[in-house]
Amino acid sequence: MKNPAFIALIVFAFSVLSTSAQSKTENVFLITFDGARLQEMFGGLDADIFRSTDKNFEKNATYKKFDAAGPIERREKLMPFFWTELMKNHGSIAGNRGLNSIVKTTNKHFFSYPGYSELVTGEAHDSVINTNSFGQNRWPSFLNFLQKKMRLSRDQAAAIGSWDAIEHISTNDPNSFVVNSGPKGFGAPRKDLAELNEAVALTIGPAMSVRPDYFTYRFALDQMTRHHPRAMFISFGETDDWAHQRDYEKYLQSWHNADAMLKGLWTFIQSDKQYSGKTTIIITIDHGRGNADKDWDDHGEDVPEAQYIWMAFVSPDLPMRGEWKDSTEIYQNQVAATLCKFMGFDYSEQNPNAGKPIDSLFIAR
Repeated sequence: MKNPAFIALIVFAFSVLSTSAQSKTENVFLITFDGARLQEMFGGLDADIFRSTDKNFEKNATYKKFDAAGPIERREKLMPFFWTELMKNHGSIAGNRGLNSIVKTTNKHFFSYPGYSELVTGEAHDSVINTNSFGQNRWPSFLNFLQKKMRLSRDQAAAIGSWDAIEHISTNDPNSFVVNSGPKGFGAPRKDLAELNEAVALTIGPAMSVRPDYFTYRFALDQMTRHHPRAMFISFGETDDWAHQRDYEKYLQSWHNADAMLKGLWTFIQSDKQYSGKTTIIITIDHGRGNADKDWDDHGEDVPEAQYIWMAFVSPDLPMRGEWKDSTEIYQNQVAATLCKFMGFDYSEQNPNAGKPIDSLFIAR
């Protein structure tokens, strides 16, 4: 049974976008954390998994740091800013199946390139995009669409990510806007960026194709400070890499670090006159992971649990706070159209096959 009050609230929340005059949004951001399981998002530290990876887990400092009596307390220890500030005062999150809220991919591969491509283009291409080594995306993204519709300069749209493939996934035209990802620096003449670029070159991350997330965070902040992009995609990667190495301790710490970087991005947004009160953010993941100690580190077609993801919304145009409950199922392919809807544009002009904006699904029901 759907909750009538919740449905009514969602209908109201998104219906405010029906006319551009009513919308406060002037900038949109997509922020992703690669393969960050919904189990930790909604329940924090998983003691069974920690136990399976460390026989002396009860003496482990990381275990003690993130352990707590219940799932709400554990998730707030893991992601304190996200839960006690962002979701409490500024946004909402879907995907907690325990509350009858489901978010899924439409691609059936359940790994990174197909997931990210679905997010940014609004459509799965399973028969074509079936490897992480796909190369340059053939399909334009919501960034390409908004750049054209809003006549944005090369610097006013941007994609900055930790995994090197983000550079290829985020656009079908690598010369159209700023793209930077992988184990390399970020072109800038200032001294502080030069030092960061040198540090990237001398730092070994958890995987050779991925730079540490801190550099992606600093490069994204630099782009925001200097050029104020109106449409931006920021992609962090360490959660996935530490999980693949079955290092649950570092996986949890990368979650906690991600929360700190999210706080830093939000603090800048709130302090900046172009962004404050005018910026909508969708925070989500490219794929989920297994649900047990034997497969928590894995994903892909043979791990059906990996199709389940989470999706958070922070916007001056949405009154909903906290967790979605008894809500209509939503999908990864709706993100591109939803971001464009916030800006007052119909993404189907670029891709008629893309998932519809999330608001239209709720209103229709």
